[in-house]
Amino acid sequence: MNVRRATPADALAIAQVHVASWQSAYHGFFPPSVLANLSIAERQALWAPRLASAAQLIWVSGEGARVTGFIAACASRDADLPPPATAEIAALYVEPDAWGAGCGRALCAAALAHLRQTAAENVTVWVLAGNVRARHFYERLGFATDDARKDVTLFNVTLPEVRYRQSLR
Repeated sequence: MNVRRATPADALAIAQVHVASWQSAYHGFFPPSVLANLSIAERQALWAPRLASAAQLIWVSGEGARVTGFIAACASRDADLPPPATAEIAALYVEPDAWGAGCGRALCAAALAHLRQTAAENVTVWVLAGNVRARHFYERLGFATDDARKDVTLFNVTLPEVRYRQSLR
């Protein structure tokens, strides 16, 4: 498996990973009809401009030409932990058939290595409170909850999120 910076040509592959991961990871959080109707074309349209922008840093993992996962990092979007001192992992998704194969770890390592070379002193990530798999993943990487909580509403479903933080220094 290799990890590289994503390019605009990766928009479709990222969209495919995004939808597949959502459909598996968020089963039980969202109605089956919502997950079944996620659109790869809509996700591609969402990721294409982000891949062309310098505001987000995006890496992909893969085997050969196949993309198995991606991570997006950006400046913190939280008022209580503003940039440049804080960066944020905005998204991390891996194809379900690649879960447990080290893709997520490799993607995080690439993003964190890059962020350590910036002015950011901390990095945060928001995780659905009930997503035990994701929470354990971040905890194994040295992230810890910092007691910040918020509700997020997606597809007319409101769910609690918890914030994890890790020092970059």
